[in-house]
Amino acid sequence: MLEALAKRGKPTKYKQLVLAVGFSTTTSRCLKAMMANGIVTRRILDEPYRPVEYRLTMKGQKLAELATQIEELSKGPPQAFL
Repeated sequence: MLEALAKRGKPTKYKQLVLAVGFSTTTSRCLKAMMANGIVTRRILDEPYRPVEYRLTMKGQKLAELATQIEELSKGPPQAFL
């Protein structure tokens, strides 16, 4: 979920996040937890059917950057260290 929001780099509608995660229940639970921890914000759009979009906060952006760095480190040491 964090990766899906970070890759887009802009507000993302709920339906797009469900497609990225695969399950609406999982998406909903994860978003609620992320909002409670200040990682994402939620905004109801003034459009027909009242779609909802989510955006990473500054805290969420920093967390996404750290997650990316950890993923890179888990792939092994940089070639310069070998």
